[in-house]
Amino acid sequence: MADDDPVPSPDIPVEGRQIPFADLLNNIKGKLDQLTEDRAMSADLLFMTTYMASLALANASRPEIFSFAANRKEYISAKYINKVDTYVKKWSYSYSESLSIVAERATNPILKSMLNRYANSIESGVPDEDFLKNELATVRSVYRSQIEQGLEQLKTWGDAYIALLLSGTVIAVTLMISIAIYSPAGIDSTLNITYAILFAIGAGGNFMMYQSVPNDPKSHGLRTHMSKEQQTIHAMERIMVPLTIVAVIVLAILGISAGLIFILIGVLLAPMGIIGFIDDSNITMRDNDFSVFIRSLGSVMGGQGTTAVYAIHTIDKKSLTALEPLVNSVYSKMNLGLDDKQIWGKFIGESGSNYIYKYLNIYLDTVTLGGPPDPIGTVVGSSVLEQTLLREKKDMHSRSFIVLLVPMHMAMASIFVALYRIMVVLTGSVSSMMQNFQNQTAAATASSSSGGVSASQALGGMGGGMTGMFTNFPEKEMGAFIVLCLIIITVSDIIAAKIVGGGDRYMFYFYTALFCILTGIVLIFIPLAVNMFFSPEGLQAMGSGVA
Repeated sequence: MADDDPVPSPDIPVEGRQIPFADLLNNIKGKLDQLTEDRAMSADLLFMTTYMASLALANASRPEIFSFAANRKEYISAKYINKVDTYVKKWSYSYSESLSIVAERATNPILKSMLNRYANSIESGVPDEDFLKNELATVRSVYRSQIEQGLEQLKTWGDAYIALLLSGTVIAVTLMISIAIYSPAGIDSTLNITYAILFAIGAGGNFMMYQSVPNDPKSHGLRTHMSKEQQTIHAMERIMVPLTIVAVIVLAILGISAGLIFILIGVLLAPMGIIGFIDDSNITMRDNDFSVFIRSLGSVMGGQGTTAVYAIHTIDKKSLTALEPLVNSVYSKMNLGLDDKQIWGKFIGESGSNYIYKYLNIYLDTVTLGGPPDPIGTVVGSSVLEQTLLREKKDMHSRSFIVLLVPMHMAMASIFVALYRIMVVLTGSVSSMMQNFQNQTAAATASSSSGGVSASQALGGMGGGMTGMFTNFPEKEMGAFIVLCLIIITVSDIIAAKIVGGGDRYMFYFYTALFCILTGIVLIFIPLAVNMFFSPEGLQAMGSGVA
């Protein structure tokens, strides 16, 4: 026994021991990270190239350009520039060789092409300022082309998503009618197939739209300073989100109507959704104003040779509809002699905008290095204008999709609920009529003469065939089937609206409130409408009249 191998302790890592499916999970995570990076790369390269071109305008040397760019951690491409800088400073490679090495290992084709062009430019002796100026125009053209291609794909996949979801609804409705007619045994597997079809349509459609939609994060995601709306949402969601989850669980356990639960979810999340929608609209307007502001600031500072505080005082703020309060706040704090870095940092935070966060730092960094404000303001303002104009085009497509998605969601939910209620009323009425028919047949048989043909013999075939149709409808199971199908469709539509509409994560609250309230209204009021037109008494009277 002494020679037996000791049992390895679970707390001590053993060589060769791996977590089950660790490689698969790492591969999936790596592919998702790469997908996210690829979607953001075209916009990120526009930020980075604008920054490097502005540094070149500030007469920064090549080592300074790469060092400053590598330290901008908010850019995805900064890690690749940092590798180039590391190869040069620690391994004594030339910039051309370092760019070629990093380009060879890069997987994104846009980044790879840009790094190779830069390497060839350095080998050819082209000055950095000339190359970066031309490269900025190239990156803008590539970005514009990618956005326009993505919008065309979005239009195609958006239409396909709605068509496929409607097809899934038709399949589910056909299944429900078939169950009402034939009353088969063992319907669970059939219902599960329907769930799988709806889930596959929703997941596949959302994934294809996610790949097609241009990446355009609107908010900066900072935690030190935020806009007033973002601060309100962060304070509210700590209470409202857990409260909503607990309320849904409790009401579901108590057996409360699904329609009331949907409406409760919408009502609880609606305040955060409305505030988020307001913040999203404000960020869009501030971004539109920022292009004018940064050009004007650079022109006044460069033309008059003044500091930022005098330039802000000179700028006509009436043209800055959304930015005017924030600009006035900056001017007041600068007059008090507060630290410029903290003032601009708060301005960026309170704007809530990703564009202002990225581009204002570019302007401030390069002007602080001694760069000319006027051309730098023009370069930064042109890049902002390019992105805001393309965003307006994207928002137009997004609004068209959502305007179509909302009535289609109500139509699909109404079809589900209305047909379910019609089947319940119809099968109940048919069962009642068949019971009355059998009672009348039995009475007629008892009073018939022995030589005549009885009513049972004359109509028994019809009665026997009809007893299997529109009877024994599994009302409870099909009710749960309807609710689960509506949950899948509602969740899928919420995700689709967020993917296409864009915005920060708080837009999920807005779309969740919208679609849940619509679904709850359908679940509550459609049965009432059906009962008005398809009452059991009316159908029984109709059957008695025909008889």
